[in-house]
Amino acid sequence: MNTSEYRISPNEVLHITNILRSLGLNTSFIGTKLINKSIQYIIKNDLEFITLEKIYSYLHCEYGFNIHSIRNNINYALSNRNKKLSIKNFEKVFGYEYYEKNFEPKLFIEEISNITKMKI
Repeated sequence: MNTSEYRISPNEVLHITNILRSLGLNTSFIGTKLINKSIQYIIKNDLEFITLEKIYSYLHCEYGFNIHSIRNNINYALSNRNKKLSIKNFEKVFGYEYYEKNFEPKLFIEEISNITKMKI
């Protein structure tokens, strides 16, 4: 995987973590940590188009988890979020009304990456 010289600052990592937490994700779940790392990877490499296969491949190389485990952990983190909190804070984060489909892995990772890119 090619990586650019851009480094994610601790403040940017904290910003991503706070967005995930505000949307009801449990930051102690492995899947949430993998989502966070995926977003960092997209920002660091300034990726405009992503595929889950590319993200999962990067996470596999980085952590050694198999692709199936990565997929399951990310799905678990998104499925077992605090839904009341995600509904409450959704519009603050995304700028539009709550939309359940935003919590599908690819769309979620893309949207949070785009939001984070705009704020840094």
